[in-house]
Amino acid sequence: MKIMLKEWTARNFSPAPHKNTVVKWVKEGRIFPVPIFIGRAYFVEETAQYLPEPKLAPLRPDLNREARKIRLVDRIAA
Repeated sequence: MKIMLKEWTARNFSPAPHKNTVVKWVKEGRIFPVPIFIGRAYFVEETAQYLPEPKLAPLRPDLNREARKIRLVDRIAA
């Protein structure tokens, strides 16, 4: 069952880290399994774990801005 990320942090950390810190963890892939973004909030499995080394969790492909960025020169050439 998925719960809101803010509820997950309150259950797993005392005191809970700031929202910006937790969102940074999501973007770096430090929470596994990776939370999903629905509407205005992240949802995560209740059994999710924080991984201190971000390289152990898969990075979110939808946050890779460099892959999405197409330069104007490349668009004109196509």
